[in-house]
Amino acid sequence: MTVLVVDDQINVVNGIVSGVDWASAGVSKVLHAYNATMARDILENQPVDILLSDIEMPVEDGLSLLRWIRNKELPVECIFLTAHADFIYAAEALKLGSFDYLLQPARYEEICGAVRRAVKKVQQNLQEQQIYSYGKAAYRNRDLFLQGILKDWLTGASLQLREILKCFGDLKIPMKEESHVRIAMVHLLRWHDEPWDASSLYTAMENISAELFDQLGQRLFLLRLEKTSYLLLLFFKTLQNPPGDTILEAQLVRLFEIFRYHLHCDIACYVGASILLKDAPELTQRLKKMQLDNISRQGGVFFYKQPEPLPPDLTRTDKLPYWKNLLLNGCSKMAEDEVCCYLYQAEASGALNHEFLEQFFGDFIQMLSKLPRGNNLRDVLAQPEIQTAFSHASESLEDTLICMQEIFRQLQIPKEEGSEKGQMARIVEYIQDHLCDEIRRSDIADAVYLNPDYLSRFFRKESGMSLKEYILSEKMKIAQAILCSTSLPVAVVAARVGFENYSYFSQVYKKIIGIAPSAERGKHADAE
Repeated sequence: MTVLVVDDQINVVNGIVSGVDWASAGVSKVLHAYNATMARDILENQPVDILLSDIEMPVEDGLSLLRWIRNKELPVECIFLTAHADFIYAAEALKLGSFDYLLQPARYEEICGAVRRAVKKVQQNLQEQQIYSYGKAAYRNRDLFLQGILKDWLTGASLQLREILKCFGDLKIPMKEESHVRIAMVHLLRWHDEPWDASSLYTAMENISAELFDQLGQRLFLLRLEKTSYLLLLFFKTLQNPPGDTILEAQLVRLFEIFRYHLHCDIACYVGASILLKDAPELTQRLKKMQLDNISRQGGVFFYKQPEPLPPDLTRTDKLPYWKNLLLNGCSKMAEDEVCCYLYQAEASGALNHEFLEQFFGDFIQMLSKLPRGNNLRDVLAQPEIQTAFSHASESLEDTLICMQEIFRQLQIPKEEGSEKGQMARIVEYIQDHLCDEIRRSDIADAVYLNPDYLSRFFRKESGMSLKEYILSEKMKIAQAILCSTSLPVAVVAARVGFENYSYFSQVYKKIIGIAPSAERGKHADAE
């Protein structure tokens, strides 16, 4: 226990310091000051339990010093000494919470007795404070315990509803099996300023939520599921006259706006309908899937509705052979652009969700792993920056694109030996097999897994003529052979090589062969 003695008379201070039996009063340290200024300096720099002060001092009196102590909220008990038996002083001292008031000259035994009583008061205050702090901690731990139990139950741990209800009952919370609850999942998407630390963020979110929903007679538990995901479990303090769903939903939208404004971040809030307590775990999983399916990381308030299954043709891609061919032909940048375009189209069509993205990325990595010689995929995936991106690749479209682009940037894929020759053979083979049909460039591109524009450039480079010129030339060779070896009408011959318009067929034939189809037929007849 520490006592500070304050008096403007040095002999009075020295007499008290040396004359009082401090040890018998329970005091281990005695400090002294000769004016209020010195006393303030001591009080601001070290702990003091009891102030023993004169009231009447020049410049600033003892009452003013105690007033300053109370404004600072310092835990100090005060005993005043004064030579004037004026009740005005006593009244002011009592008003300021002075512990005792002694008239000078006071015997040292009397001062010692007053200090002894003050020491007991300080000890009592400390004990009460400890009990109060323990009570607060116990209350807080009670909530933390229930939050832990609820989190386990809602996220699929093997707990029974009766165990949850027993916990509620033990804590005097009015919750029954038929009670209705409301669940909302809050997902922090991205920060606009410096991110909050976890403890401060939780406290802020809990206080904001509690204040907002207390107005509706609701209580809540805020559960931290993951680093950026929180779950709100709302229930009624009483079972009478709960607010309607429309009011609750409006309040949840308001909560979203307050979070976004005060936390300085983008937020997505997924809200379930009012349900029975027993159905809470199932709804929690559905809200979690809504969060996972928000691949584009859009902010806003989203109310749960039964999802519609994706059409089968949107769950797997048939573009993998095409992208593989681009890579084998040294067109890494084109392959990257094509993959990005495919994902953006999937997003625009509404097909993009967590399941789609996971399936796509798995297929994409499997395609890369099957590339022939020179494939350094394993080394690329071992890079620290790739590992970080890879671990989050299926969480959002942005994460997938970042990871994929980083892989393309580092992946070294040599051209397959003889790939141009093999590719050309496949193109020619397709054309020869379909000379009797209308051949479109897009059909050939799909058949050999090439981009149509790249197909045209590649074919001209390898053959010296355009794709269209080659197709028409080959068609006219077949037509000439039919005209020369059969008596089929020219219109039928035109149809045999994929021309519905006889006039157009004649123009093309004459341009390529040099004479009209009818003249070709006549020339053949004359020869016979």
